[in-house]
Amino acid sequence: KAVVSTQSTGVKIELARNNARVYGVEDRIEFIVGDFLQVAPSLRADVVFLSPPWGGPSYLRQDVYSLDNLTPPCQQMMATARRITNNIALFLPRNVNVDEIIGLVEPGYKVEVEQNFLNRRVKTVTVYFGELISE
Repeated sequence: KAVVSTQSTGVKIELARNNARVYGVEDRIEFIVGDFLQVAPSLRADVVFLSPPWGGPSYLRQDVYSLDNLTPPCQQMMATARRITNNIALFLPRNVNVDEIIGLVEPGYKVEVEQNFLNRRVKTVTVYFGELISE
């Protein structure tokens, strides 16, 4: 299996490349500088992992983080990812609006929301779609 990382800037690619180097997997990842929405039509994958920018640390000052704050729009990212596969993981801030997550689910499909803890505190949320849902 291959891993492709798309990042919007060369600086972000270098950060991703450094992380991959630290974990000894750099040689197994193709790094592409580009907008996911523009690169996606040429991608083939079993799983898409989306980790969109949340807008900086200001998300922590909000009681509830709205998916409307994401750029590009979450609905557009999900629609683009679904053209590649229905197996999607979406990495979001801990205070994300769960009702909005439910709104991303297509009719007849399920969603799994996982809270990620560090030192007994929720730090982030990962949302799973498709075959990534544990039964």
